[in-house]
Amino acid sequence: MKDYQNDKYENFFLHLKASREGLAKFGDFTATAVAAPGVDALIADHGAALVAAVAGLRADMVTRRGLAGGSQAGTSAEQTAYDVFKAFIQATDVKVLKPYLFDHADEHDSYYPDNLAGLTQAAVEDRLTRLTAYTKALEGAADKTVLAQGAPARALLKQYIKATTTKTKTRTDLQQTISDLGPAALVVAEALWDVDTAARYAHRRAPMDARRYFDYANLPNRVYPKKKAATKTA
Repeated sequence: MKDYQNDKYENFFLHLKASREGLAKFGDFTATAVAAPGVDALIADHGAALVAAVAGLRADMVTRRGLAGGSQAGTSAEQTAYDVFKAFIQATDVKVLKPYLFDHADEHDSYYPDNLAGLTQAAVEDRLTRLTAYTKALEGAADKTVLAQGAPARALLKQYIKATTTKTKTRTDLQQTISDLGPAALVVAEALWDVDTAARYAHRRAPMDARRYFDYANLPNRVYPKKKAATKTA
């Protein structure tokens, strides 16, 4: 398969050239569009994850600015990824799990064996185990609304696992591709991709309608890898 064909099936948000602030604003636009009245449920179900992801990115930006004026050289990748996941957990609790558990109180411990604080205030050594259990609980839910949170939770878990094995690195150039901007930006890119794929399906009879969820007009141009020149042989 040729490169241009592969590109159609990849998360192109990961290859954008944008600053963290630019990505956050782009995410805000999509989050607002997804929350509008009358939006197809398949698309709207991804709204909470996107809002949490953008909030996590902005929190990361504040942390980086604060540390830039201090003595520390960079931020903890693990803490950043945890903060992003925590924002998702809190948003899911308010918008999805609390309403569901109101009528299914017997399932409380399936999601919160140590209560909500057990997830949002977990000690570093307990985080991976608890976040993994939480993700599996969402993925195994019988309720469709709760189950829909499983995919974004899995994406966040993958980013958390990656962050725990990634060394902290200070980044001063905010004009890199999204994949170079850290775990929080990657989570936003994944959340935008979920909305994009859902919108393409929901509007498959009028695909141009899917564009209204994204502020493409103010999005920087995409970045494509440069092709290597063919080696000439004698």
